[in-house]
Amino acid sequence: MKTIKTFFPVFLLVCIALTANAQQGGIQNKIKTITVYQEKFEPLTNRKYKELEQSFDERGNLIEEINYKAGKVKRHFRYEYDGDNNKTREQKIDAAGKVVETSEYKYASGLRIEKIIYGPDNKPKSKKTYQYALY
Repeated sequence: MKTIKTFFPVFLLVCIALTANAQQGGIQNKIKTITVYQEKFEPLTNRKYKELEQSFDERGNLIEEINYKAGKVKRHFRYEYDGDNNKTREQKIDAAGKVVETSEYKYASGLRIEKIIYGPDNKPKSKKTYQYALY
């Protein structure tokens, strides 16, 4: 009986720790891709279109997103991240699959400090800097 009294609190703590871990990373880190379809019900025919495709890395970061309109590519982006899960690069891609714009992000102490946007020729188009007032 004494063994059961000692075992139960330890078992309970392990279960709580595993549940908390599952909620933090859990299911979203297990998803590799999501595809969303829209189906329109019309009097003579039903139409089903792909509306969205998303791909994720092992850490749950969104690495590619394609939005469709009536089954055709409307917006397409690819993303890259650093070891701290900060987005470091974003590519805007046209319907033909060519990169039309690239944004690069820089961070300091976990805060975004700069964004540079490049055109398809890899020449800078614009730059944003972020300044923070801290307590």
